[in-house]
Amino acid sequence: MIDDGEDHYKKMMAKKHEHSKELSKYDPGYWDAKACKRTRNGVGSLMAVTGYLPDESNKLRDSGDESGADDLFTAAEKTSGIAANVAATFSVFFKNCNWCVK
Repeated sequence: MIDDGEDHYKKMMAKKHEHSKELSKYDPGYWDAKACKRTRNGVGSLMAVTGYLPDESNKLRDSGDESGADDLFTAAEKTSGIAANVAATFSVFFKNCNWCVK
């Protein structure tokens, strides 16, 4: 059964020192299964778009639409950069995620 976050939060709070009961979003235990899944799905979607845009750019270029092809290629470059940043963030925050490592 996947934890909805409340039990996870309680477990993480129980591990915190008495002087610091606030769980920061920068703590690896802050993120629950839903956040993990949303982030993982977001990375996958961005990677899919990153692969789709160059193909569409090539189709436009083959049909003679150089300007449209250039625009899509630029969009592919930008989307690729965003996907790389989100993937790096995912690997930092979720590298020890019990829901993802299974």
